[in-house]
Amino acid sequence: MSSLLTFTDPDADTAAITAMSRDELTETGPDLLRESRKYEARTVLTAAALAERVFHEHLADRPETGVWGSVVEHAERLGRAEVSLQFKVSRSKAGSWIALADLLEKLPLIRAAYLNGELSTNRASIMARAAQRGADTETDSDTDSESTDGDESEMSFEEIVLDYGSRATTDPVLSQQLDAALISMNPDSVIEDRDTITDLVGNVTITPDVAGHSALDAVVPAHYGVFLTTQIEALIDERTCRKDPRRVGSLRVIALGEITGVPGAHLDCECGQHDCPKRGGSTDSNGSAETPTDADDAAAWDDLLPEPADADAPELEDVEPSSAPEPCAAQEVVDPVEPVAEPAVPDPMNPPTPDEVPVAFGRALVVPGAPVLTVLKDPDGILVPRLQGYGPIDPDYATTLADVAKTIHYPESARAAGPLIPQISDRPQAPPADPTGHGGHTVPPPGALTYAPSAKLRAEVLANDAWCRFPYCGMPSHLCDLDHWRPFNHTDPEAGGWTVLGDLIPLCRADHQRKHLAEWVPTLYTDRRVEWRNRRTGQVIVTYPR
Repeated sequence: MSSLLTFTDPDADTAAITAMSRDELTETGPDLLRESRKYEARTVLTAAALAERVFHEHLADRPETGVWGSVVEHAERLGRAEVSLQFKVSRSKAGSWIALADLLEKLPLIRAAYLNGELSTNRASIMARAAQRGADTETDSDTDSESTDGDESEMSFEEIVLDYGSRATTDPVLSQQLDAALISMNPDSVIEDRDTITDLVGNVTITPDVAGHSALDAVVPAHYGVFLTTQIEALIDERTCRKDPRRVGSLRVIALGEITGVPGAHLDCECGQHDCPKRGGSTDSNGSAETPTDADDAAAWDDLLPEPADADAPELEDVEPSSAPEPCAAQEVVDPVEPVAEPAVPDPMNPPTPDEVPVAFGRALVVPGAPVLTVLKDPDGILVPRLQGYGPIDPDYATTLADVAKTIHYPESARAAGPLIPQISDRPQAPPADPTGHGGHTVPPPGALTYAPSAKLRAEVLANDAWCRFPYCGMPSHLCDLDHWRPFNHTDPEAGGWTVLGDLIPLCRADHQRKHLAEWVPTLYTDRRVEWRNRRTGQVIVTYPR
């Protein structure tokens, strides 16, 4: 790499990169990334050292009795501010660097991998936070095993985190895998973390952005997010066809507006085709594509809304003259008191007109075709529950969702495999799967010779594989295609790969097509590991189930 690039002449380096062959780009790119990560890791540690120096200098001349809460906090803020100024980053970024460096002091294995360029700063942060959360679990288990002979091959929790971090996963997938490991080892600690986030972090903020837009940011319970996501996607699927020219992001914005009842927000297909299959749906008086039954359900929900604060006060025009109570002699008739309203401030650029009508607010829409909330549970209580569309959740949360979500059980194949947390460093490797694609069957089981898997088989595959099995893809498996590892033979189904668990893996649509290009060739193993081998270079990348 150093012989190809100067790092001093930008134009020369740009020309050199442009002239590189594919093999040279494949070799140079990862080397450059690793070197940049090494520099960034040392930048983070340098920033933390500067903050610590400023902190101690501020407290140096104070007696011990003068160092207390607010003084220490002020010194920490000074350190963050100095890092922000000198490194030209925001104070929140400076704080995250300092916090990461502090965590890495206690995690030598993750720290070494980070300094060696194996981890990005974000990935190192995810791993360090998980390792810190698991420290108490590890301490408890060490205490419990003091009287027993320890197994030297047992992995520490930091080693488990490092094992997960070395895999070909996206950062969000890694975060969920580490959550699942923590839940499996100490669910109580995860419950405490969930309660803390609810109390201290949970929020919805909407801030002005540029060009007439707002930025929405929220930290909400997982099932809130899943519900909103499924509602948005269901409305887009119901109202638009594939020929709609807009970005999916734009469609989601409109769908969110209609679902939450924003006035004027309504999603329609803009493909321009006269025969569009998504046009012509019936609408209610508010412009929502609801069936009469849906409208009745919505009205029933409207009846459950709380009454206004003055609902107990009878309206005079609604009282029949014959039933109106006569005032007693000792009583004084009191006229109804109108609420005092602040006078409207006139807009000099837009004077009101006498016939101006207030704009009515929309009504929230519930899309009836959206998937219901679904929780995957193990009746034996060994496997970590999963909320479909989100990921692993603690058992207490799963129990809380029982009244609002559909509960299904892990299939026998997933329960037999166990939690899949790497506990033994020298665990044996499973052999490759049946090369015929028959999944070890000698006689085709029901449905094996049909190309499309049954709903039961699809659910079994999804329970074993939570994400797309292509390297570094985080697409949830319920949004993926199910691909035959050994191709299905449509002419002679018995001769090709069968539609069985041992021949199916989830691949997102893009990676499904990429797999059929045959540049990366997969090998499925009996433990559902998938080894992807590059036909040109021989490079191997392994992905893991769940």
